[in-house]
Amino acid sequence: MRGQHRSIGQVLDLLKGDFADISISKIRFLESQGLIDPERNQSGYRKFTEADVNRLRWILEQQRDHFLPLKVIKERIDQQDFDGTAGRGGPDGDGDGTASNASGTKKLNPLDTGEVSVSLTVDELAAASGLSQANIMELQKFGLIEPLDDGALAHYGAEAVIVAKVAAGFLAHGLEPRHLRAYKSAAEREAGLLEQRIMPLVMQRTAQSRKQSLDVLAELINLGSDLRLSLLRGALANHTKSR
Repeated sequence: MRGQHRSIGQVLDLLKGDFADISISKIRFLESQGLIDPERNQSGYRKFTEADVNRLRWILEQQRDHFLPLKVIKERIDQQDFDGTAGRGGPDGDGDGTASNASGTKKLNPLDTGEVSVSLTVDELAAASGLSQANIMELQKFGLIEPLDDGALAHYGAEAVIVAKVAAGFLAHGLEPRHLRAYKSAAEREAGLLEQRIMPLVMQRTAQSRKQSLDVLAELINLGSDLRLSLLRGALANHTKSR
């Protein structure tokens, strides 16, 4: 449909298969925040070009896949090219952001953060995650998130946004921040194990050994994720298998 225009309803129909929470009101909200700027016809109706749709798709992917708040998306969006096949890959839209596991299967690189620099106040973090300020303080109390600074007005980084959004999902099922301490303890034990494996490479202090250590670390994290998921399926088999 290059060179043609879509109405807001047609854009909604195009994207709702990939983004369950998309709605006309959300598209209008993103426009009000200056993230999209479709043309208008003489009657005032929005006209979305292919670049507009690509831009909107990229924004929705950053929210869904990378948990980025609108503040960060707005800072990064002008670096993107939406006239082609934009909105694919990692937060930067370039590269495949993948790492190979032992079987050679391409997987997302778990160490790829997209180099996002975020500094949100507790109010902004609460708004980005859908949690209350009290919930944010609970996450901090149980060590699930940490502020970037110790000043009177604490700020939180990109990892805190991810944790807060995931915690909001758990909270919707009745699992509070105190219940999530088991995940933190397990992550710390796993991190200790992986550090032992890569430390000989880290100690070499060369560019090649650093790259190798990061490659090994990414592979081990993906392997651990696969193993953890398989073990969890096994532990829950009595509840998931048909009888």
